[in-house]
Amino acid sequence: MELKEDKIERDIEILKDGPICKYFKNGILDEDIIWFSNNNFEVIEMNTRNRNKKNAHLNIKTALNFSEYYGENLNAFSDCLSGMYNKRYKGLILVFRHYDSFVESDKNFAEGILDIIAGESRNWLLTGQKLIGLVQSDNPDLEFPELGGISPSWNSAEWLNESRKK
Repeated sequence: MELKEDKIERDIEILKDGPICKYFKNGILDEDIIWFSNNNFEVIEMNTRNRNKKNAHLNIKTALNFSEYYGENLNAFSDCLSGMYNKRYKGLILVFRHYDSFVESDKNFAEGILDIIAGESRNWLLTGQKLIGLVQSDNPDLEFPELGGISPSWNSAEWLNESRKK
């Protein structure tokens, strides 16, 4: 797979529009994941198809290696996420595939997860690290309200509606 040339760092490109970035095409997401991996970011991927409030916490706990006493609620998610800061990396990239399925199952909870990531991202930036959420959707029209004060954008390759057509 040939990667496109970048004039700007992808982390900066995403963060200028907020810490949550949406993707429709997996190939474009995969290119960005490769870039982040090659540039000293820790990347953790989660498949959120068929997720709901009950089973999503187990998936999150496992994927993010949270402790056994993880409280399985949004407050516990926020607390544990803040403790994942790791100076070995430039930052942490959380990748959620098929997020539209999760939104359909439990919209408030799915948006709550992203809102916490967006809010925590600001705290990480203050200490020199980057926390970014990459959200892949099989729905090219997936929209979110403001998360952490900013409405998530589509990535630069799929920013135009026309570019998300199959």
